[in-house]
Amino acid sequence: MDDFLSRSEFPAKLTRLRLYVERLGVTTLDAVPPSDQARFIGVFEGHTITLFPQSASPFALWFTVAHLFGHMTQIAGMNERVKRANALVLRRGQELFSRDVQLIYDHEYEAAEIGRTLVGEVEPDLPVELDVAYTRFFLADFRYLINAIETGESGPQVFQRFWRREPIPRNLIMPDARPLLDMHNIPPATESVVVI
Repeated sequence: MDDFLSRSEFPAKLTRLRLYVERLGVTTLDAVPPSDQARFIGVFEGHTITLFPQSASPFALWFTVAHLFGHMTQIAGMNERVKRANALVLRRGQELFSRDVQLIYDHEYEAAEIGRTLVGEVEPDLPVELDVAYTRFFLADFRYLINAIETGESGPQVFQRFWRREPIPRNLIMPDARPLLDMHNIPPATESVVVI
């Protein structure tokens, strides 16, 4: 990844973000992925986010905590769109219709907006270059996700191709206007979400 994303400040940023979500009732753990999940960056089940640090940079893990918190929030407010999007992202080796790609995009973008709200709570003076990297990472990750669904191809080397080709975005992901959920007050979901 870019030198920017491997800077020494990211482990501290990741630690601050993890501590903040823990105050919101979310446990964060580090683990070694099982061999069938070696390409994953993180997963959440219930109110627990498990990260696989050997699979990604501290920046990617930082983004993943924010993004998975966004998905956790979506599942807490489960509706038909969330159910449909979650079902679509579990597919592998199947071509998507344009309406499905749009549904996944809207779902993933909303999770990124919620994640951006979380990031803003922890880093109120977020540098512009980090805000740009957050949006760029989301866009590369979305394109990577669609590719993984349609081709089954995933893993760090595959993501690297999408990251390398992702241009600097003109518009940044803005924080979601809703307040962050305190997961202490919400029963844990039975679904899980994986970031590959």
